[in-house]
Amino acid sequence: MDYTRPGLSGAILFGRLIMKKIHSLLPLLLLVSSQATAFPWYGQGENFRGAALMTPDERKSHVSRLQNMKSFDECKGYMNAHYLELDKRAKEKGAVLPPIQGDPCEVMKTMGRFR
Repeated sequence: MDYTRPGLSGAILFGRLIMKKIHSLLPLLLLVSSQATAFPWYGQGENFRGAALMTPDERKSHVSRLQNMKSFDECKGYMNAHYLELDKRAKEKGAVLPPIQGDPCEVMKTMGRFR
């Protein structure tokens, strides 16, 4: 790149150089970003239906298991069992859980995480 081109300041040329570098790294950044935010509402491990009925270790294990599912059927089976367990705990404690909203298995399917 010619940094001595007349009429362009050094700051503009530097900005163009930075933009070219960012543009070349964009596919990698998008891949990493999509993995990191696959489950934004699960990221903290406390922001999902029934999380208050689980221990911190159970929440962490749940998030980890979900993010490592290999198939849609495996995910659906796990989530069905998970919801049944949460409903059982809520009933035992006299708690009322909100209705199920969203489906992490469908989200992962849409993202192409399953074959």
